Amino acid sequence: MSSMVNEEVEAVTAAKDMAKAARKAEEVLSALKMWEGWGRYHSAIALGPDEEIVLPVQEEPDPDTVGFAYPLPPLEFSLRNSRKFPPPTEEAALREMFKLLHYVCKERLCTKNYVLSVIYNWINSNRRDSPIWQRGFLTAGGAEKLKEFWDEEGSDQELDDEYSVKYWVLAIIGRMMGTSQESRTHLVKEGLVSLILEGTKSDQTEIRECAVCALKGLIQHPEGREVVTYKTLIECLAR
Repeated sequence: MSSMVNEEVEAVTAAKDMAKAARKAEEVLSALKMWEGWGRYHSAIALGPDEEIVLPVQEEPDPDTVGFAYPLPPLEFSLRNSRKFPPPTEEAALREMFKLLHYVCKERLCTKNYVLSVIYNWINSNRRDSPIWQRGFLTAGGAEKLKEFWDEEGSDQELDDEYSVKYWVLAIIGRMMGTSQESRTHLVKEGLVSLILEGTKSDQTEIRECAVCALKGLIQHPEGREVVTYKTLIECLAR
């Protein structure tokens, strides 16, 4: 009996030491096989009577400062069982993105506004699935399609949807550049930074504000600061 108690004490002590050494609450929760999202709602995890693990204090970044570089949310609590709710496969993500970009839009089965909003929601989903959707989007030729949609006549006008095509183009570019180094490198190489800078000059408030959020997200990373000079940044933010 005493040996079991000693083992429990050692396990609790080891867990507490691990929590003290961790930098983020998600690291502690992941190591304990718990839902990473609990860190958003609890500052400590109870282990039993008078025993708890204090989670590392983590200050959330200000969206007004980091723009679209705001961290992706953890996987939803209801989807945490990966065997029951597995992540999308690379093949499935590519297939869905290709279908939306090259078939649904071409056949006009839905408005481009709606198609882009669906793509944005996948990209903005969660930390587990977003990288897979982003990779599928890029492999399906998404960067070229964004430039094509941007240049189409009337892309800055709202149709039946709340936001225009240009708004969604900027939102997708901004979220991808802000949350994935792989996507950021690809989109910068494809020249999509120019769309962000152009968007900051728009006379439409929604498009201009979305472009500024994309710009703020981009400059949080070294790759972004290499392509956006300080002078350009000040000019864009001052508009």
